[in-house]
Amino acid sequence: QGMPREMPTRGQGSGFIVSADGVILTNAHVVRDAVEVSVKLTDRREFRAQILGRDARTDIAVLKIEADRLPTVSAGNPDDLQVGEWLLAIGSPFGFDNSVSVGVVSAKGRSLPDGSAIPFIQTDAAVNPGNSGGPLFNARGEVVGINSQIYSRTGGYQGLSFAIPIDVAMSVQRQIVETGHVSRGILGISTQDVNQALADAFKLAVPRGALVHDVLPRGAGATAGLQPGDV
Repeated sequence: QGMPREMPTRGQGSGFIVSADGVILTNAHVVRDAVEVSVKLTDRREFRAQILGRDARTDIAVLKIEADRLPTVSAGNPDDLQVGEWLLAIGSPFGFDNSVSVGVVSAKGRSLPDGSAIPFIQTDAAVNPGNSGGPLFNARGEVVGINSQIYSRTGGYQGLSFAIPIDVAMSVQRQIVETGHVSRGILGISTQDVNQALADAFKLAVPRGALVHDVLPRGAGATAGLQPGDV
């Protein structure tokens, strides 16, 4: 009778298995607003997945499929990464399963303009729609990050890709599996990077550190004695 109908839509992303009993990591934005999640393995088996939990702040989601004796990835240590080190991103860009792109580490602990507190790994490995949630491997075959974002003025890949360090993701995964939610502390301060002008103003030898410009009353930072103007 001319009434509007809800049309089903499909989206896709990537992920990887972290435990043999079917726990999978992906990005929270991959499964955001999903009514049903289907996981397709490399051996073509498909499973209905349960979303154990999502953490929008870190963009991590934890899924569970009913399977056992699954192959799992090995986690590496993002702290050991060196700028210039080779990395491999695996995912399903535009639906092309198990596509691999190669890049190098451009930076560690990169902050993005969206205000996220994640210390991103920046690479130049090609990441496109469908890559989100896929693993970022080092040359030893260890997962060191989860491909999450690109920085682009066109909407397509322009050489700047950002991955969530695997230790951040695994911490979120452990909390979700154990408690169903994520808890985190808060410093109760706001900071900004020390640039050359601030270094000159504070008579610092080099522009290094973080300038505290706001302290939350009765917060952890205030209790520890931090004050606006501290570096």
